[in-house]
Amino acid sequence: MKKGWLLSFTSLLLTFMLTACGGGSSITEESGTDTETADGKQEILLWHYYTGSEEFLTELLDKFNQSQDEVHVKSEYVPFSDIKKQLSIGSAGGNLPDIIISDTVDNASLASMGVLADITDKVEGWEQTENFLDSPLQSTVYEGKHYGMPLTSNALGLFYNKGMFEEAGMEPPKTWEELKKAAAELTTEDRKGLGVSAVKSEEATFQFYPFLYSAGGDYQHLDSEEANDALSLIKDMLDNDYMSEDILSSTQDDLATKFSSEQLAMMVNGPWMIERLQEANPDMEFGIVPIPKDKQVSSVLGGDNIEITKEANVDAAWEFLTWLLAPEQIEGFTKNTGYFPPRQDVLNDSDYWKNDDYLQAFIPIMEVAEARGPSPDWPKISEAIQIAIQESLTDSKPVDEALSDAAAKVEEVE
Repeated sequence: MKKGWLLSFTSLLLTFMLTACGGGSSITEESGTDTETADGKQEILLWHYYTGSEEFLTELLDKFNQSQDEVHVKSEYVPFSDIKKQLSIGSAGGNLPDIIISDTVDNASLASMGVLADITDKVEGWEQTENFLDSPLQSTVYEGKHYGMPLTSNALGLFYNKGMFEEAGMEPPKTWEELKKAAAELTTEDRKGLGVSAVKSEEATFQFYPFLYSAGGDYQHLDSEEANDALSLIKDMLDNDYMSEDILSSTQDDLATKFSSEQLAMMVNGPWMIERLQEANPDMEFGIVPIPKDKQVSSVLGGDNIEITKEANVDAAWEFLTWLLAPEQIEGFTKNTGYFPPRQDVLNDSDYWKNDDYLQAFIPIMEVAEARGPSPDWPKISEAIQIAIQESLTDSKPVDEALSDAAAKVEEVE
């Protein structure tokens, strides 16, 4: 991807003509509305925002391009913060890529913008679709239609310090009551029992969601008893000093820093922190369990989806998608990017996740992770939730009033 989609069609075509393809130069020709390589392959363009994993993605594309004689995929980098803007510009100017990788929570928004192709028939007709976890698959749905496929997945769990729990003679908590009890008993002058992120950003919504869903609530009913119970749980632990007031400005990275320095006995966080914790404090033993439940065990879905745009050669793009999402490719891709596969069969069968004490703990968590939304208005919905969290935890408003105001804001945009 490029860092801005401001090239004219002529300069873009010139770029294609000068781009190396499969180790050698490739001259492209325009054929109707499609672009073909000199050897007759349909050329399609993928936009992504990967940095550390870009080299592995390029290797995968080379492998696909050499595996068949019909489609050639090339990729361009677009920064994560710019991709929606550039897609809007590209859509207006008729200069969209064929395939994009987006945050799972942005799928519905991009579909509502008219950027994406409806691939419902292909998704429902593909015999491999039944192997995908339901929540990642549902994150691609907008108004009952599929506008993409899940590519990578992750979720949140409860990290706990094993040494601290053993010293206190406690088992990791399974319920909200056990969570409050453990947080209380493990809080000392030098540490807090629990850490969650309540910073005014998507991270706070992300961390609040498992508690909201566990209580039986959802974003469409923020003025419910269930939502009140979820937010009241967090406020109660903050008010009782089991959590530090700086959770209001703490990111998930900040939580990991405090946990690794043993200033937290427990934290809510994701699998991307595992390696960081091991490097920061090799002597610390920690475990991972599902986030304690109220009515049901729950988590929240993160990760990326992959979508075909409205201007693409859908058949050629779908050929690549099904290749990339096959077990042998998606296993390697998700391992390299530090995510989990959105496929149940790969998640259960791969030794990579099964044989690692930390990663295998997330397998059952992935199975209960709920997608945020899906909603094309998610940024505004998330902002309403973030404000309610901040208002209630700072005593600006009572929990019920903060949530009622958030519910009204959600109703306005839905």
